[in-house]
Amino acid sequence: MIGIILAAGRGSRMGNYTLNKPKSFIVYKKKKLIDHILQNFKKNGINKIYIITGYKKKLFENIKVKKIYNNKWKSTNIFYSLYKARKLMLKEPCIVSYADIFYDYLAIKKLKPRKDLITVLSYKLWKNNWNKRFLNPLSDLESFDYDKKGYLLKIGEKVKNVKGIKGQFSGLFKITPKGWLIVENYLKKKNKNKFFKKDITGFLKDFIKTEKKIVKIRNYSGKWNEIDRQSDLKL
Repeated sequence: MIGIILAAGRGSRMGNYTLNKPKSFIVYKKKKLIDHILQNFKKNGINKIYIITGYKKKLFENIKVKKIYNNKWKSTNIFYSLYKARKLMLKEPCIVSYADIFYDYLAIKKLKPRKDLITVLSYKLWKNNWNKRFLNPLSDLESFDYDKKGYLLKIGEKVKNVKGIKGQFSGLFKITPKGWLIVENYLKKKNKNKFFKKDITGFLKDFIKTEKKIVKIRNYSGKWNEIDRQSDLKL
């Protein structure tokens, strides 16, 4: 199994925090976010780890794992960083992590045994976070729904109330080679360049409209935080 960390972006919403370093180098609980994530993979016995770099790529040189450079990090979004790892995902199952999240190693443990084509980890305690992070939670809230068997039905759509929102995309997911092959075939039928400017949520929103019963949800309610704004770090 391979671990992939998507760390190409700057995180401009963090302001001065990312002026001279990528967001994954922000220190939280006396450690860089990237170090927390690397530790979580290693605790799960995943030692084949790749970091997709971009902004301030030289700062990653001292981290003793393999890197893939996203040379278009300025003009693309995080889905393109994922696409840069396509050869890895066709080779063996991969667990993919955003680089701006803090979570317990048990989150990866939840994903590790799953044999579904694509498995997305859903954070069940999202309401607590949202109420703390936003004066008006609905200003940033998006749809997240799945059927009785756990297949993703809706994600990333603007909502007017919290009814029907069953979780939150955590920034952690697993893709098997068969799952990524379905993604590749889907992209061949579309203008794949338009997806390179989307985040993972935006891609999944379009993907599940035609590719049914592919993306499975796994719920998680342990430690998890997203560091997206300066206020998140203070919180």
